[in-house]
Amino acid sequence: MRERVQPMAAGQPQTSMRSVERAFDVIEVLERSDTPLRLSEVARRAGLSPATTLRLLGVLQRRGFVVAEQQAYHLGPATLSIAHGFLVTDSLSRAATPVLQELAATTGLTATLHIRSGLERIVIARVDGADPLRYQLPIGRRLPLHLGAGKVLAAAMQEDELDALIAGVADLGTVGGKPVSEVDLRAELDQIRERGFHFSVNERVLGSSGVSAPVPAPDGHSMASVSLSGPAERHHEDEMLGWVPELRRAAAALGRARAL
Repeated sequence: MRERVQPMAAGQPQTSMRSVERAFDVIEVLERSDTPLRLSEVARRAGLSPATTLRLLGVLQRRGFVVAEQQAYHLGPATLSIAHGFLVTDSLSRAATPVLQELAATTGLTATLHIRSGLERIVIARVDGADPLRYQLPIGRRLPLHLGAGKVLAAAMQEDELDALIAGVADLGTVGGKPVSEVDLRAELDQIRERGFHFSVNERVLGSSGVSAPVPAPDGHSMASVSLSGPAERHHEDEMLGWVPELRRAAAALGRARAL
């Protein structure tokens, strides 16, 4: 005798989708915090009621995506396995290490690969050079698109995406204190499109200079960038610009690997 399938209640798909979206909102709140958060703070940042947040945290905790310690919550070990799954299945991530190793060995600089995620970029691979920065970027760190290596990704954005990016940034200025207006940023992005690379100094990290280039994409709208960086006091603009051909070769190699 066949089992009778119960009809789905009206509104159930929408309710289920809202629950999934809210669970991801909670995960993203915890992912963006460098310290554990109490329930009230998670709820506030996620825009949810404490009761709903507590229920979602309970589900995520049972699945290993959240850990509760001393009445505060942080991401659990299951999130690390998801990151591993991305790194071993994404073609760009798999190709990154040997390309970045060669680039770092040739230049002596730190080579980093970023991939765009929404209106931000995420570090997915890094190889330190002979002269690394004091500040080490951890894999998985979210970074802005309007500063440093993010600008080559912003330069490839559609106009409506770029409008949303600019509207969402309160201060476009650099960490070095240089004021940047919307007109300034758009003019710089035009220059990046023309040159095909970007040089920066004291933009996102004080005391750092870098040069970056987009990883080619078939549609022309690059979602990844590769960069070289080092201490600004020892690596000036002329030297960094001299490495642009090597940087472009690395970007092209990554682009070919992604197309396979």
